[in-house]
Amino acid sequence: MLLKKIKKKINFLRPLIHLRYKLFKLKDPPESISVGLAWGAAVSFTPLLGIHIIICFLGTYLMKGNLLAAAAGTVVGNPWTFPFIFFLDYKLGIFLGIKGIDTVNISTDFFINNFSSLFFPTLVGSIPLSICVWFITYYLSVFIIKKYKEKN
Repeated sequence: MLLKKIKKKINFLRPLIHLRYKLFKLKDPPESISVGLAWGAAVSFTPLLGIHIIICFLGTYLMKGNLLAAAAGTVVGNPWTFPFIFFLDYKLGIFLGIKGIDTVNISTDFFINNFSSLFFPTLVGSIPLSICVWFITYYLSVFIIKKYKEKN
């Protein structure tokens, strides 16, 4: 029974393990790979879902980063993490002084009628959060990739 649970966890993590392996094998310098990863992760913290990849590739291209790493970095934003990310963004936007809403009703009509009251605090809150995520991801990934490339 325990072995089956471990196998399921390994199968669930297999794409992430494969992605890590691919990133370590890229021929670009660690700084270039890290720029891409940082842009991918940072853009995932914005509520601009339809244009995440465009912003990510544009920022990565302008900073001469690796575009494959940028695409890999966007894995941070996924259906499992978006609710938590957007909640943090919204709360930070409210903290920064953007007016939000007092009560929430989970329905399509509610979200359509209150779109601006939900979107703008989330957008404003995502800016400082994205900047922090960019720097954390960049420095952490440069460190990890350099250590890996020194070993091999």
